[in-house]
Amino acid sequence: MMIESKQSPRGAATREALLTTATQVFARDGFHATSLREIAQLAGVNQALIGYHFGNKEGLYLATFEHLVAQIRQRIEPMAEAIDAVLATSDAPVGKARQDYYLAPLLRLTDVMVALVVHEQSAHWSQMIMREQQNPTAAFSILYDGFMSRLLRLLTALVQRLRPTDSVADVRLLVSTLLGQVLVFRFARAGVMKHLGWESVRDKELLAIQTQVRKNIVALIATGD
Repeated sequence: MMIESKQSPRGAATREALLTTATQVFARDGFHATSLREIAQLAGVNQALIGYHFGNKEGLYLATFEHLVAQIRQRIEPMAEAIDAVLATSDAPVGKARQDYYLAPLLRLTDVMVALVVHEQSAHWSQMIMREQQNPTAAFSILYDGFMSRLLRLLTALVQRLRPTDSVADVRLLVSTLLGQVLVFRFARAGVMKHLGWESVRDKELLAIQTQVRKNIVALIATGD
């Protein structure tokens, strides 16, 4: 077998095919039950190329999470950078204007998160993330350091600005409940879809979810100032 260069277009295509296929198989079967032979067959490549590109099964597993994180960051980073700029402003308004100033980016961020979790591509992602949440391995650090900590920091900072008299512990707990309202549409998808009588989430359903989550957040965040 001729070994392709990792930097060549063919090598990059092989790596992408292996990562895409491995994500699907790891999501379905978990790490221990996954067969490298099956991944290679489904990806249409020689199994030896898994070792060439990733070293071993664990290397491939960790690489799928790095790939997953890169795709998520690509979707959230523009919004995250915009929020960083808002938080860095030293002359934020006061009173009701202050609440609007920080509430608007919070709602835009949750809109992005809702769109991400209901997208069909996140189905495999969510299965892998759920496994790591329940039984963390080295891959969990990739997830947490790669995007979770950034999202949590931004959400916490915005809510703290909106509820300045709350303790940090209370704000973090509130942020956790806000996240739950978003994540339920992926991690409890079957039950939610059946309850709502929906067969799929298209533009109309996505807008309905985003609108309701926004209403819930406004009600939870409101301080009466």
